[in-house]
Amino acid sequence: MIGKLPPRYTFILNPHTDARFTRCPNCGQKTKQRKMPLFIHVEPLNPVVLGKTCRYCPDCDLLIVHQDELEAQLEALFAERDPSLIGNDYLVLGTVERQAWREGMKQPKGIQEMLEHLHIFKEVRTIEYRPAGWYPADEPPVQGGRAGKPAAQNKRQTRRRRKRSKRR
Repeated sequence: MIGKLPPRYTFILNPHTDARFTRCPNCGQKTKQRKMPLFIHVEPLNPVVLGKTCRYCPDCDLLIVHQDELEAQLEALFAERDPSLIGNDYLVLGTVERQAWREGMKQPKGIQEMLEHLHIFKEVRTIEYRPAGWYPADEPPVQGGRAGKPAAQNKRQTRRRRKRSKRR
């Protein structure tokens, strides 16, 4: 295991610029905004702890980071420090304890010290999204639907929609 602390949060990196997830894709409750210190590994061997405002659902313990915003912050950071790293692959590994992050901003810490304060993610999920609109009846819906929702529930909802459309 990478981090020394127990895993925390279910994580989604949202690649869709037109879906901002003001509601949780799991439970439908309104999401909150939380500033989280994210531990990010940028290739090659460049760990970064970045304070990022994220969407958070306290009921599901779900953390959503918008990929376009994260990449803009990484680009701004590396434009100052090392422009050759702009556009490199990266991986968000987890969150760092807030106190350790603040101390690290005052006096930089080594990688091993930061790993001692790292919570890796319990689970990493992906989002499949299809914009609203009219689609042909024979076109299958996006598989997976809402994040983390079991496929059996999606099938039941599809059947309900079909029954409703037959009634009309």
